[in-house]
Amino acid sequence: MLALVTVLQFAEDLTDRQAADAVRGRIDWKYGLGLALDDPGFDFTVLSKFRAQVAAHGREERALEVLLARLGELGLVKPGGKQRAGSTHVLGAVRN
Repeated sequence: MLALVTVLQFAEDLTDRQAADAVRGRIDWKYGLGLALDDPGFDFTVLSKFRAQVAAHGREERALEVLLARLGELGLVKPGGKQRAGSTHVLGAVRN
């Protein structure tokens, strides 16, 4: 779930505090994350700890592979397709 929160956070350009607030208070985020409407969410510091753990164990590539596999299953991305993204910008945002 935290990986998906990180993706949504990046897509909406939110701080950790804003993303945690969105998990607690936004119906669209709760729906997308598969949470109950009364789910209490989590403290915003969980996001930075999660990113630190992913980076410390070198799991960022695996997280991307899992995400792309799931998006492929849903028909949202296709193998060999062209993507236009500034990887430097994405990697910089993940690093931050």
